[in-house]
Amino acid sequence: MFKPFKIIDEINKTCKNFFPESFFKLEQKADNRFIIFGNNLSKAINNYNNIQEEVNVIKWFNDFWVYIDIRFEKSEPIPNTFISLSVFQGDYSDDKKIQLFRAEWDNFDNNETHPQPHWHIYPNYSFEKTFDEFLEMTDEGGSFAADLNKEKSKIIDLKRIHFAMNGTWNAKGTHIHRITDENAVINWFQGLLDHIKSQLEYVS
Repeated sequence: MFKPFKIIDEINKTCKNFFPESFFKLEQKADNRFIIFGNNLSKAINNYNNIQEEVNVIKWFNDFWVYIDIRFEKSEPIPNTFISLSVFQGDYSDDKKIQLFRAEWDNFDNNETHPQPHWHIYPNYSFEKTFDEFLEMTDEGGSFAADLNKEKSKIIDLKRIHFAMNGTWNAKGTHIHRITDENAVINWFQGLLDHIKSQLEYVS
C-alpha cells in the first residue's frame, strides 16, 4: 500500500544531511501538501505553472537556496503525486532571488505526455533587464529597442520546456516513468540533491 506519510518521513530522515547550514524538514501545510521548512529561511519568487508565488526558501550552501513542494491527491492504488524542487541563487536579503531550475516528478492516473521526471530551466533575465534600462536612457528614438524587441520575439520560452530527466531512449524505452512505490521517490530525492549539489559546486 502506498503511504505518502512514509515518503515524507523518510525524506526528512535521509535528506537532512544534505543541508549542513540549515535544519531541514518537510512540514504538512494542508491535508495533502508538504513544503520545506527550516531554521535558515529567506524569501524568493517561485515560478510554477506560469504563476509567480512568494515562498520561503531554505539555505542550502554558499548562496544557493531550495524550495520543495509535494502534493498527494486521492487516487487508487497510487495517489496522483506532484513533486517540485526549485533551486535559487542570491543573498539572504534579496527577496527576488534568481530561480535557476526546477526538478519535477508528476504522477497522474490519466494519460501523460510530458516526460516524468523532468527539468525546467530558467534563463537569467537580469542582464536583459539591465540592458533594457540602459536603452531607456540612451535610445531616444527607440529604433534600436524596436529592433531588439523584434529579435527577442523570435526566442522560444525556454522555461516551458520539460527536459526529460530519465529517458530510456537508449533501450528504446519511454521518457515517462510512473511513481509506483515509496522507495522510488525517496531514492530519487537523495540522488537528486546529491547530483545538483555536486554540479553547483563544480560550476561555482
